[in-house]
Amino acid sequence: MPVPRLKAAVYVQDPATREELILLPGEEPEPRLAALVTHPDAWEVPPEGRGALPIAVGEKDPTAEKTVDPEPEDAGGGSAKKPPPRRSRSASASP
Repeated sequence: MPVPRLKAAVYVQDPATREELILLPGEEPEPRLAALVTHPDAWEVPPEGRGALPIAVGEKDPTAEKTVDPEPEDAGGGSAKKPPPRRSRSASASP
């Protein structure tokens, strides 16, 4: 059975002591700390028996099917473009 090792540095908070820990690449953290590292790219060999790993907020789901948006964003009656920002003139530029 392969040993789960980190391939990236990870910051976790020890649930017992609330101490912030840094797990370094190449380390084999104990199971209670390894359970806190949920990102699959942090592992050389993922820990066994964890099932599917959760996906972080804002991260794309690698198992999701690619879909094509049937309607472009700029379709419809409204304008999707933002107006250019207004710039104020500085007092030193006036004549």
